[in-house]
Amino acid sequence: MTYSSLTQDLKDWMENDGTEFSNETDNFIGLAEQRIVRDIDPQAFTTSAYSSFNVDDRFVSKPTDALVIRHFLYLDSDSKRYFLEKRTDEFIYDYWPLASTTGTPKYWADYSDTELLVAPTPSAALTIEMSYVQRLDTLSSTNTTNWLTINAQELLLFGSLMEACTFSKSREDLQIYTQRYQAAVESINNQSRRRRRDDYAAPSNVMGETNIQQATT
Repeated sequence: MTYSSLTQDLKDWMENDGTEFSNETDNFIGLAEQRIVRDIDPQAFTTSAYSSFNVDDRFVSKPTDALVIRHFLYLDSDSKRYFLEKRTDEFIYDYWPLASTTGTPKYWADYSDTELLVAPTPSAALTIEMSYVQRLDTLSSTNTTNWLTINAQELLLFGSLMEACTFSKSREDLQIYTQRYQAAVESINNQSRRRRRDDYAAPSNVMGETNIQQATT
């Protein structure tokens, strides 16, 4: 699937190639992409970015494409990772009321769409790493593919058709496409859960094998 094939599919499935409909196809796709990012949780949406603390500044900028921060940590001079604990901004202000007093950050809070709040206020420009759910590169005539067109064509198609039906006021078709969309969401989320269980299975098996070996020796 590509941007051009998806826009053509929308016209074909909706049996509408009018100018007014065609002018809205980018909106159908964009709204569907926003909905999908909220509804599914594949590991492919998670990435990492590096920056550093600003000395005497308790605020840290988020990556520009970040939707949800999963983990926040800093690295010491030996590149050892130390995870900060997530708290509310009220906790941060209560725990570290004087921003001018510095130390090594221990806690972080989701302060705004663009910034995180840390405490203590950083005393050194330590390297930081954020693991986060990133915003998709929206499909367009210049960005013709993304993760969805490669891995979740059905989900993207029915999500876009839902928006097209809302525009066309086609209630019967909207119900059908909504059911197909929800089934695709469930399928992808189930696949993601299976992959995460697989990730955790190996250490458990290794531990079990170790215990068996110990018991037999």
